[in-house]
Amino acid sequence: MTGFTVLDDPTGTAVVPDPAHVRRPSRATGTSAPTGAPDDDAPLGHAEFRLASPDVGLVAHGVRERLDVPSWDGPTVAAAARDLLARAASARWAGEPAPILVGTIPFDSSRPAHLVVPAYQSWRPVGAGHGVQSDQSRQDDPGTSGTVPATTTDGEPAAGPARPAPTDPTGPTALPGRDDVVFRAAVGRAVSQLEDGVAEKVVLARTLDVSAPGPLDRGAVRAAMRRANPDAYVFDVELPADQGHLVGASPELLVSVRDGVLHSHPLAGSAPRSADPAEDRATAQRLLTSEKDLREHAFVTDAIREVLRTYVAHEDDLDVPATPELVATSHLWHLGTPVSARLKPGVSVLDVVYALHPTPAVCGHPQAAARELIGSLEPFDRGFYTGLVGWADQAGNGEWAIVLRCGVVRGADVRLFAGAGVVVGSTPEGEHAETAVKFSTLLSALGSVS
Repeated sequence: MTGFTVLDDPTGTAVVPDPAHVRRPSRATGTSAPTGAPDDDAPLGHAEFRLASPDVGLVAHGVRERLDVPSWDGPTVAAAARDLLARAASARWAGEPAPILVGTIPFDSSRPAHLVVPAYQSWRPVGAGHGVQSDQSRQDDPGTSGTVPATTTDGEPAAGPARPAPTDPTGPTALPGRDDVVFRAAVGRAVSQLEDGVAEKVVLARTLDVSAPGPLDRGAVRAAMRRANPDAYVFDVELPADQGHLVGASPELLVSVRDGVLHSHPLAGSAPRSADPAEDRATAQRLLTSEKDLREHAFVTDAIREVLRTYVAHEDDLDVPATPELVATSHLWHLGTPVSARLKPGVSVLDVVYALHPTPAVCGHPQAAARELIGSLEPFDRGFYTGLVGWADQAGNGEWAIVLRCGVVRGADVRLFAGAGVVVGSTPEGEHAETAVKFSTLLSALGSVS
């Protein structure tokens, strides 16, 4: 993080959007739609949106339609999105791709989301020649993230992808200003409330403000995050009203739907990776058997199971494994559970998204009590942090990741976010350390391009 300054009260000029996209020819002329797709690294027009899953990258920009509803509840949003996409589909040019809805949903899903039908969209495979590792290269080099089997045949924890050893002793873990006494105190008060039975779990977050010597190259930051986290959902979304760009690499898929088949991969319970292979394996084993982390994870999977039961026709259309597996990112081990379901006909991805969000992985349990604790203990507005980023189409398909390991970039200034699940048995020191490690996903990428 050489060259970065920690800010107590960041200001700075917002990223100025590029001029509006080139005017589209009139449909009355019968002209076909432009076929040139925006390049992955090219500067785009306004309302820039980029999301790269482990398999495919989506680049979009411009605004054809904007979703605006009187009430931001799930049924209203899903119905309005269907109508909006139907209108856009009927008005598209011959040969133009089917319209999609892209954007981001805030942590508080009752507040307005930023959802638009883009004027331009481009889909590209994630692989060689597209700025990230190919599948073959990832087989040759284990990389730094991914799902791994919990144990080997002899019962020992399987070795996860190797974590690169730190090369700079003054890097992210030593960044000045990292100690957050307000967050430590909030965790202590939260544990006391949980011990009194107010709730069973609450997720508390904190922020870190840093400033680079000059405007950041977000493309280089995205590339650095992808190299370190090839299985992450890397995103870069231009927020409305000159708020900046929401940039990050989320390890967590809330939900994807394709032809009525749903997949989800909730994460809850984590431990820091080690550069020493033996210690890394020991850490993974401790996480797999940690009563605290298993309990925290169960809150999430139980809540998802209960919600999804209402969207399947039969109990055997829903599969939620009883025990979690290990998921490795560049800096953390997580407990994760791969969930799948066959949805009832007519259920769209947005129906499920708004029913699930926010899960106990980012809010707590029970939800109402956890929300109240967050409101009283967090001294900032989360906005889109721990919200969702993704896309949806007219057929009900789509993919939405949780907005994690991220920050808001405004020129040279970045506000980073990180959170941790607090349960009975949590300590201020432990949760502070966990959030420091979570900051490192974006801090390491910033450091590599500064």
